[in-house]
Order: sequence, then structure tokens, then C-alpha cells
Amino acid sequence: MRPNLKLIIDIDADIKNAQYFVKNGEFVDWFLPSDFQYVMSGKFSFSEKNKIIAEYTRRIYKINKKDILKAVDETKKRWANTENKFYGIVDKIFQGREWPKGEYIGFASIYLMYPRNIKKKTFFFPYSKIIRDPLGIIAHEMLHFIFFDFIKATYKLEENAGFTGKNPKYLWQVSETFNTVIENWKPYEEIFNTKNEKIKPYPECEKIYQIMRRQWNKKQDINEFIDQWLLKPFAK
Repeated sequence: MRPNLKLIIDIDADIKNAQYFVKNGEFVDWFLPSDFQYVMSGKFSFSEKNKIIAEYTRRIYKINKKDILKAVDETKKRWANTENKFYGIVDKIFQGREWPKGEYIGFASIYLMYPRNIKKKTFFFPYSKIIRDPLGIIAHEMLHFIFFDFIKATYKLEENAGFTGKNPKYLWQVSETFNTVIENWKPYEEIFNTKNEKIKPYPECEKIYQIMRRQWNKKQDINEFIDQWLLKPFAK
């Protein structure tokens, strides 16, 4: 059974999303718009930062209310016209595997990075395609949900599982690189009309990407493919 994905606007969720990034400090320069970088100033306390984030977020939503509503509505229509093809190719990739059950929710965001919560089946996406194409982000995060469900069932691995002798972020690298390989795979590109917009891997995933891309292009068997990365030694 395919997911019933809801794409919604929730200002409070976007506020908590921003507060989380600022609190943890990881990728925060990528996350915050340039005109809001000042919130990271050391002169603000933790509680002051949270207050500023809430005020800024609500102000942006108020100023751009019409544009945001219109853009999110357009994204809903575009996804409705695309989702059957997307789910069809995912069925092919994962050999008819059932999607994990649950309510899937995508939250529109005014910010510039789009985290997910695998267990809750929630994620964020850009409210407007002026920033980044929302469809690409939505599909990217949905791929993560079924990927992590697959490796949990197949290899008994949770999202944050560690590997002896590997980078602490090894599983994250594998998951992100897998997505990049799929996003640059011709049948997938044809769905999203991105064949002229190659998706670049994260810099720390470049080496894995070059190997993984060759493997997938040679044979599209998800079990054999992932075995090479989660069961066999990584070819350095």
C-alpha cells in the first residue's frame, strides 16, 4: 500500500525546526537565510535565540502569506501529478516492497535545509521552487523512509547504527549516496525532468558515490547492491 502523504503549512513546526538547528549548530550556516545569520551571535542567550527565531519565522510567514499559500498549493498539485510515477519506480527499485505504515507529513519551510524524522515519518520541504524544487526534496525524503525501513528489516540496522572501523556517519553516507545515485539514474531523472541537472553528492560522500554509481548502473538489484555496503568490506 502506497503512502498517503500530506503536505502542510505549520508555522510552529517550522519554528521548532529552526530552533533545533540553531541549538545544535550543525549545518546552521546552510540552514539560515543570509539576513538571519545574526541570530548566531554570541551576544544572545539560548532563550533569546529561541524568541528571536519565533518572531522572525512568524514575521516571514505573515509578510509572505499569499506567496507561501500559493506556492504550497502548487506543490501539492505537482506532487499529485507525479506521485504515481515516483511510487512506481520505487516499487521497481525495492522489488515491490511495502511502504512502512503510518501517516506521512511534509512541512513547508522558509528555511534552507530540510530535515526528516524517520520514526515519525515527517520531513520539511522548501515552500517555493524559487529556492529549490520542492518535488525533488519531497521525493528525496520519501526515499529515505523506505530505505531505512528496508535496512532495518533486512540487516536489523537502525538509522544511527555504527560500524566498527568506519566513519561514525558511515550509514548516513551510504543512505545519502544511495539517494544521489538514484536521483541521477535515467529512469528517475525522466520522472522529475532533471537529466540536465545532475545532483552532486555531499563532499564526504564523493568516493562512495563514484563506486556506488558504477555498481547500480551495472545491475539494479537492491539486495545485492546494499549487501556490498552493509555486509561486505568497503572497497577503499
